[in-house]
Order: sequence, then C-alpha cells, then structure tokens
Amino acid sequence: MFDILVFITATIHCGNTPVVKRSNPEVRKLDYLSGLNSWLHREVKADLVFCENSGADLSEFHAAAQRAGMTNSIRFLSFTGNSGAERFGKGYGEIEMLKHAFENLPELSRYRYIVKVSGRYVYRNPTEIIRRISDSTAELLCDVHNYLAYGDTRTVAFRPEIALRHLLPYQDELDENRGVIIEHLMAQCVHRTLLSGGKWAPLPCTPVCDGMSGSWDLPQVFSLRYLVKQSIKRRVASWIYRY
Repeated sequence: MFDILVFITATIHCGNTPVVKRSNPEVRKLDYLSGLNSWLHREVKADLVFCENSGADLSEFHAAAQRAGMTNSIRFLSFTGNSGAERFGKGYGEIEMLKHAFENLPELSRYRYIVKVSGRYVYRNPTEIIRRISDSTAELLCDVHNYLAYGDTRTVAFRPEIALRHLLPYQDELDENRGVIIEHLMAQCVHRTLLSGGKWAPLPCTPVCDGMSGSWDLPQVFSLRYLVKQSIKRRVASWIYRY
C-alpha cells in the first residue's frame, strides 16, 4: 500500500446530465478504458481507485487491470448514483463519487494524498505527477484561475481531511443550471483551507493529457508553446509559494 491514492472518476451512462455533449455510452467507455490504461501501464507509486457512478458493467476494466498485472494495486467501485448529476450537473456526480468512496473504503482516510483525476483523459506524465506531489507539503494542491474563483478539478490533490471538512459538505451548493459548478466549489475549498490555517499550493507540474472534452466533445490540445509557458509559470509559483 502506497501513501498516495489516485482516484479516477467515471460516468459511462451520463443520461440527461446537463452540458455533456460527449454522451454516447460506448464512446465514453472507450475513453475511460484508454484513460485507465495510461495509469496501469506506467510505473506510478500510488494505489488506484476507479469509481464509476452509473452502475455500468466494469468487466472490461477488470480485465485491463488483470492484463497489466495490477489487480493488487487497484480497487473498483461501481454504484448507481448519477441522478443528482442529471439534476445539478456533472460536478455534483463527482462529489457523490468521493462521498461514496469515503463511506465504502474506510482506508481512504489513511492516505497522505488523494489525487482526483478525470478518468476519460490519457495522462502522458503520470509518474512525474505522482512523484512531484509526493514531494509536496501543502494540504491542498490545485490550480486556481479567474481571480481565484475557479479551481481546476481535472487533476487535484488533497489530504483526506481537506475533502471531508472543506469540500464534500458543500455539495448542495452545486447547481450547473444556476452557473455554480464544481470548479467554483474547489476554489472555495482552497479559501476555506487557507482560512483554517492549512497550506495550499498550485500543482507542482503540468498534467499532460490527451482526450476529448466531455462537456463540448472537442479535443484537449497541449501545444509545445503552452507547455513551455506552464513550465515557466510553475517555476515562478514554486519560488513564490515555496512548495
């Protein structure tokens, strides 16, 4: 058992979840299989939890873990819990997955960091991400934008107690129909962490991901120019925030 857990979120049957254009279950399943394999086939010093909240058949995912020889390092959770997401947006469903995991896997609270990642993306540098997060000391690692009002939730790392105190209890504030999305809730989690005396820092490296946006069904593209810009930005941030 490692002291870092990668929590991979998945919703194969998204139903009538608002603002989700990439909605075909077969297409989404293939996305998630590709995303999972990007973690299974790299030397990542972390345990994995793959959590799916639409009650889908995960036999192909179990088979992928078996082929990779990773059955001892990954746990699968599948439950029917996407109804809230269909009413209030996909962020509501992501919080529901974390709640379900804490309730059903008591060992989650013993990890030093939980790294929540979007399951449909293929991560190109997962080993570096986990190594750099492992060297961090902040309780919450999250990129924040738009005048500190938007916390990027595609990849975020937190101590279990941060999620339990400052994120999960505020699930009912989410309502994508009113423009309140999970990125707003994550930014507020950053503020609550700081106000309580905790430490926050931006992610220590840029997650390089390939894949299609679930919201807009458009490719996520990382140009060389973008990656160089992000590298410079993070070097400056690491000097400012001393992380």
